[in-house]
Amino acid sequence: MAEGVGAFNVGAAQVRVVTDCAVDISAIVQAEERVVRKLVDQGVWPHETVTLFVLDDLAPLVGQLARTHRLMADDLVRLPQRPMVNLYDPRHAMECFVFVNRHIMVAEGFWGDGLAAEALLAHEHAHPLSEAPATAAARGLHVEADGPAALAPLAAELGRTLSTGAVTELLANAYCIATGFADALHHLDRITLARAVNNLAQRVELERRAGAAVAAGTLPNEQLRPLLRLADAQISLPFALEIVPFVEAGRSAEAAKLEALLVDGLMSRMAAEVAGIYRDLRECFLHLRPEWGAEAIVAWCSRILRRLSDFLSAGGAPISLRLAGSPPPNAESLP
Repeated sequence: MAEGVGAFNVGAAQVRVVTDCAVDISAIVQAEERVVRKLVDQGVWPHETVTLFVLDDLAPLVGQLARTHRLMADDLVRLPQRPMVNLYDPRHAMECFVFVNRHIMVAEGFWGDGLAAEALLAHEHAHPLSEAPATAAARGLHVEADGPAALAPLAAELGRTLSTGAVTELLANAYCIATGFADALHHLDRITLARAVNNLAQRVELERRAGAAVAAGTLPNEQLRPLLRLADAQISLPFALEIVPFVEAGRSAEAAKLEALLVDGLMSRMAAEVAGIYRDLRECFLHLRPEWGAEAIVAWCSRILRRLSDFLSAGGAPISLRLAGSPPPNAESLP
């Protein structure tokens, strides 16, 4: 399909396709059709319409969404770096809007890989389909960090990913597996993990630059180890959100293959404490239940944040993560 607009039906559902790409996007469109058809055939598709935007770049969306106040500032900053995102209103299931970022899809090796595209699309569609009391409870929370000014924002983002943000990711991945997308999701996870292992040279460069900053006096020595711990955690710990749903679904072979890549291929080159906190998070994630309300979600997230705070602070500079406040009443968070 060339630049422009098109549409097709899957059962009673209509899929509209909008693109500004001058290249062939048929692999993405075909993957979307496979995902929607599988969900329609299972009787779990709630939308009358879905609009699939296949765009060269999602950066132009940032200004538009900022003006409408539909997303929080942190979500807007991350949007251009995401391969795709599903924007939907959990209160109204009639439609959703999926935005595919061709630039990032190419950079991450997903463009032209129909199975990876299917996994990404299934995951995005799983967000509204896996909405539960736990999802709503987590959406009303956000994470703050106390600590060195250079580290606190990064620590808060990591805390969000592994606590409040983990709720929707775990439930969406579990939904994908339950509705027949386990093979596609496993394929995607293996690609992403392999790329993380291949990119470990960047961590060595970070360590070199951080050491040079300490020698030059621009980075306090006591912040060196926490910075490296934070980098290791950012690289590795979010993969627990991919592995745990396979464990929960009883798909031990897939989980074991992914965990071997993570622990032996990635974490083996990091401090031993990283594997330790991974095991703790894995155990916490296995306890999440979709029917939990606000009290249980607050307790679950707080437990995770305390463990992360201890892990990061053990590096040398105290860092404290906590739940705080609520987002603006009209703001939506990206899943």
